[in-house]
Amino acid sequence: MLFPRSCLYLITLAASLLLGGCDKAAQPDAFTEVAVQGVYSITLSHCGDTAVVGSLHHGGSFWTLKPANRYFDWNHQSEGYSNITSAAFSPDDDFVATSDSRTIVLWDVATGAAIWFWNAPGDIKDMALTRHGDYALLGMDDYSATLFDIRNGGIRQRLPHDGIVYDVSLDSDGLLAATASDDLTAVVWNLNDGRSLKTFRHENQVRTAQLSPSGKLLFTSALRESGKIWDVRSGKLLQELPGGRGHFTSARFNDSETQLLTGNTSGQIQLWSVKKGEQQAIWRATTGKEWVGNNVPVEDVAFAGTAYRAAGASGRVYFLKK
Repeated sequence: MLFPRSCLYLITLAASLLLGGCDKAAQPDAFTEVAVQGVYSITLSHCGDTAVVGSLHHGGSFWTLKPANRYFDWNHQSEGYSNITSAAFSPDDDFVATSDSRTIVLWDVATGAAIWFWNAPGDIKDMALTRHGDYALLGMDDYSATLFDIRNGGIRQRLPHDGIVYDVSLDSDGLLAATASDDLTAVVWNLNDGRSLKTFRHENQVRTAQLSPSGKLLFTSALRESGKIWDVRSGKLLQELPGGRGHFTSARFNDSETQLLTGNTSGQIQLWSVKKGEQQAIWRATTGKEWVGNNVPVEDVAFAGTAYRAAGASGRVYFLKK
């Protein structure tokens, strides 16, 4: 059984509960509540205007955020709810893949229809999707990342690690992949032939490996370490970002690759200058009535025009402005 991501953060959260709220983080401008008692996952679209929610008690759903509307119910069975533990939008936001750890469904965002249903080749920790929903990159607990042909079935590439792969990402063209593992490495791969191009080493389990849209930059983070921005081609460390309380859980570059938006286990949402490595803004995710504790792990972040979005494990999507 795959437990919600928030369960993985309990030790870190317990250590930081007394510290929550002591920084100078701003409150979100507004929020939309998409689940009352918490989620297995929330994934934001690239444009930041829609989300896929895996509620603890009400299954999977697709939401528009402004205005807030539960548009489709997306479950992997005809009756009852599915535990949607991970999801991914295609770069054009036209398709979504969802997983309940052992099955994968590809959905058409325009119609809400399920296009394909597959049994997964193992337990899935994270997913990323190529253009038109052709391939899904799966972070697996079998010590690999798998490039799966979600339209026709079958494995195109298997990218090996020496530990569980917790996080995966793709560049916009689907030519490069990044993987984060508890073998203390993040790796960038060529998906044409499955070759590893660069390995980025940490001192602890790597939980985040986020490529920029062009694939030129990579953000990685490990437990109890600062975040790092790398030049993918040279392997050079460009910036080191203070981790603050907890550890980074989500990250996304803007289209021009000048800014990076991150979220962490203590509920901090931070906007960074890529060139200078300086924090430009900080917010804190607010708790809901049913949430136990002072800190809300951040499930996902997104740029939305001149504004920003973040999704919390409590079931809230936050609207942020500088």
